[in-house]
Amino acid sequence: MLVVFGLNKDIWNQIGAAERAQYTWAARLYLLSCVLSAAAGVRFMHQLSDSYTIGVLGGLLVGYIVSVVTRIALITMVSLPLTSASLGHRLANESPPPSTPLGDHSSTPLGDWPVPERSRGQRSRRTVPERSRRPDFSIVFRLFIIAMMSLVVALPIAALIAYAEAENIIAQRRAEVIAEFKANHPDMSSEQNRVQLANLQADHFPIHVYLELVHRPVGLFSIWFTGACFLIPFFMLWHLRRGNQFQYAKLNRDMLVHQIETDYAMTLEQSRRIQQNRFGLNECILPHKAWLDAPFNTRSIEEQTQYTLETEAAFIERLKTL
Repeated sequence: MLVVFGLNKDIWNQIGAAERAQYTWAARLYLLSCVLSAAAGVRFMHQLSDSYTIGVLGGLLVGYIVSVVTRIALITMVSLPLTSASLGHRLANESPPPSTPLGDHSSTPLGDWPVPERSRGQRSRRTVPERSRRPDFSIVFRLFIIAMMSLVVALPIAALIAYAEAENIIAQRRAEVIAEFKANHPDMSSEQNRVQLANLQADHFPIHVYLELVHRPVGLFSIWFTGACFLIPFFMLWHLRRGNQFQYAKLNRDMLVHQIETDYAMTLEQSRRIQQNRFGLNECILPHKAWLDAPFNTRSIEEQTQYTLETEAAFIERLKTL
């Protein structure tokens, strides 16, 4: 079950049994939705092509595409986003190490770059609740995508469950088309009638069948059942993501932040060694206060340093002083 949503095994062993059970049931329902997607794809492609070969091969491909889109929408619900609020909250709660002058990082441990002391106003602005209770646009968009996928799967599943009823609808539609065509073309020859009947036998009218079944109990049942299989995992993962009593999302985000901070610290350390060993600089040139937002780029434009353009006259005057 860990592979379904790409869960980390080390973090999985740290969370409680109740939380693991909810992830397991969400994965099982997702696998059930994959089976429904494959069955719906085979049924739809057979109705569309009147070929069992195309129906099986094309239907499995369509089902795979639907399941992958659904999995992407679900798998991104597992982790919390790397927002400025969460990073600021983490940095504000940590005790910053003593400040080290720029260029003198030889005694600083790898990944433990100095964090300047924040002002009280900056701390209060960044210390905000980590998990909002209201769904944002990304949550609503995922919900819309999954709901559309469930509707795409539900109608072919209804035609598969009520196979005899769907065949009766197809036969009635063929009779209607034949009657309308003969009324508009009364002088058709026997050969033309034969060709028309052969063409109609290969046409299963899938859209017409779905529109008819959607108003019947089997269609409504299929929509509700398929929607439950697709949407219940979404709401379960959303609950696991925003609930303060659940730990996987928070632990996973902290692990990702630590990995990014470690990679960034290694990059700065490599830059320091190159400047000292290759170019012989005693005082290394490092990004000024880069650890404030390193390297997430989550600070708003208002918080970032504003640069001013120097006029040509001021530039010429400054050159004269060099």
